[in-house]
Amino acid sequence: MKNKLLYISIATLLMACGAPDKKAELEKLKKQKSELETKITSLEEDLAKSDTTKKEKTHTVIATALTPQIFKTYIEIQGRIDADENVALSTEMPGTITKINVKVGDRVRKGEVLAESDSHAVQQQLADLQTNLDLATLVYEKQKGLWDLKIGTELQFLQAKANKESLENKMKILHHQIHMSKIVSTIDGTVDIVNIKVGQAVMPGLNAITVINFTHLKVKADVSESYASRVKIGNEVKILFPDMNDSAMSKI
Repeated sequence: MKNKLLYISIATLLMACGAPDKKAELEKLKKQKSELETKITSLEEDLAKSDTTKKEKTHTVIATALTPQIFKTYIEIQGRIDADENVALSTEMPGTITKINVKVGDRVRKGEVLAESDSHAVQQQLADLQTNLDLATLVYEKQKGLWDLKIGTELQFLQAKANKESLENKMKILHHQIHMSKIVSTIDGTVDIVNIKVGQAVMPGLNAITVINFTHLKVKADVSESYASRVKIGNEVKILFPDMNDSAMSKI
């Protein structure tokens, strides 16, 4: 029993003596680690200073003399493009569209026929009247020849002349009616809108075809009251066309 107690006391003593040794060793290692890290940092700094391959970032600085300049500031507002020559064309007499000679995007000239409506009835009248006019012209020429020879009466000559001139006036009216059945451009420009189709009934006042002259355009925009007093004629403006990714400089 005494021997067993002795063994237990010795073991306990050894364990008690072993714990402080490990703590001391740990503290020693930590101290060595700190010293090594300090040396490593010092060596890295020395190597960085002596490294000729490393290039430092530099910036070139230039001195510029100050000069007075105009400072421009802009306000941004939305506007719309308008044309000085923008016409909506229609027929001058009721009818049915028989022919369309243009499409959107076509360039047209002043006086060009853009579309035609049915004028068959007027054409028939014109053909019948032309036959009567041919006969009246022949009679007039014969009466004039006889009257120049002092043959016949003056009344016969005047009647033949009046009949011929009356038929000629009627011919002019029918030609004008045929012209009225056509939609004619009144300006040089580009076809912007075509609102009619072949076979469609049209009448005066109906916006059939729109033609715009794009060589004379202007931009219109509304300015708020807070800026209205500061915007004046002659001010420079920058016009942006987002859809076209383009811009233009102009003046108010």
